[in-house]
Amino acid sequence: MTDPQAQQGPDRTRPTEVDPTVAPTGARRRWLVNGVKIAFMVAVVVAGAFYIAGKWDEVSDAVRSMDPLWLVLAFLAVVGALVLSMLSWIVVWPAFGVRLPLARGGRVFFVSQLGKYLPGSVWPIAAQAQMAGEVGLARSSSIVLSLISMLVSIATGLGVGAVLVPFIDLHLLEAYWWLPIVGVAFLVCLTPPVMRFGVRLALRVLRRPDAPFRYDWRVAGSSSGLQVGNWLFAGVQLWLVLIGLGVDPARSFVPAVAAMSLAFALGVLLIPFPAGLGVREFVLTAVLASVTGPGVAVTAAVLSRLLYAISDFAIAGLAVAVGRRS
Repeated sequence: MTDPQAQQGPDRTRPTEVDPTVAPTGARRRWLVNGVKIAFMVAVVVAGAFYIAGKWDEVSDAVRSMDPLWLVLAFLAVVGALVLSMLSWIVVWPAFGVRLPLARGGRVFFVSQLGKYLPGSVWPIAAQAQMAGEVGLARSSSIVLSLISMLVSIATGLGVGAVLVPFIDLHLLEAYWWLPIVGVAFLVCLTPPVMRFGVRLALRVLRRPDAPFRYDWRVAGSSSGLQVGNWLFAGVQLWLVLIGLGVDPARSFVPAVAAMSLAFALGVLLIPFPAGLGVREFVLTAVLASVTGPGVAVTAAVLSRLLYAISDFAIAGLAVAVGRRS
């Protein structure tokens, strides 16, 4: 006689056996990822704190002698520049089929940008790749998006600087005659056909999977236009600092915009220097030499960097706090 329980099939009330190695492996991976995130944040905060503390002695006397209004206005200009830079990055996302909400995009962008305070320009890209994966973008696509954003930043910075340098000092153009050539070359790279070809070539060299995207003239124009606005606000920030240091406002506006755009662009190109350390100060001092002495130019450069460092960490902290609430 057949057992009725055997006819009913296996007992479905019995819990399914689980491979004991699967759960611990997943848990270890989560712990490892979280550990890397915490280590990254601790490293950038420590690096930023040491940087600010190390530079404060150089500018403390100048800060005490300045009207605080100029520093407050310069800080607001930095915030405007950073927001425009973030928007320039966000408008590229639809090219990969993803529309990122502004709040989440700000958290990813501003937190990942803290990696620039570590040696090597690859840290922001690595952080963006990790965080972008959490909001629905494939890792290969996030790397391409970061490369596009970096190229837009460099190209527009060199382009703005190259256009303005002849209006500052012709002798400066003679010494750096290669700037317009490099600027035009990078601007050509922003055209959709060249950008698509360059990205696919870079992926092959890096042996990364192809990341389909639609980088058209609309995306290129929006991203580049917002970056130009970023350089304008960055220049206004340096201009306000120079006014606070007693430099003639009428003669220093164009040099300030040119100096900031060139300093940031060349700082990103030189990868081993964290946040363009040293490179930015050298470029700012060279461009501002036509309107002020080297001492004031160096002080303005250091003050500008401190304002950017404080703004970077403040906005990143605010973005994280808002992200947790939402």
